[in-house]
Amino acid sequence: MTVETILKSKGRDTYTIRPDQALIEAADLLAEHRIGATMVCEGSKLVGVLSERDVVRGLNRSRTAALTQPIRMFMSSPVITCDPKDKIKDIMEVMSLRRIRHLPVVRDGQIMGMISIGDVINHRLQQKQMEIAVLRDYAIAVR
Repeated sequence: MTVETILKSKGRDTYTIRPDQALIEAADLLAEHRIGATMVCEGSKLVGVLSERDVVRGLNRSRTAALTQPIRMFMSSPVITCDPKDKIKDIMEVMSLRRIRHLPVVRDGQIMGMISIGDVINHRLQQKQMEIAVLRDYAIAVR
């Protein structure tokens, strides 16, 4: 199974913000859309990712002054991305080893979507439930 499988089920909606916008604008975007991270873009170029964790770290470091500071001061960069053709098991390893909860999906420089560790876990859970159902049906059939 590939990342494309997850994108097909969850959708490709993404939200972006510019690196010169204030951190409070990013916090508003995250809260409004109930997302854990957003991509930071200059034009169509992906330059960073800003997560809820980045916002909290910024507030911890600079207190309320962080809210008016530019996102570029808090975003994670360089960006680790994945390709729609990447295998889900490989993405799980990257997310685990790098301690990343959100991965932009990029192909040929074009943003295709974003997946979260929750998306990956949900996909794996559905896969395992399907395997259990097949095994249960097989066990019933051979009785």
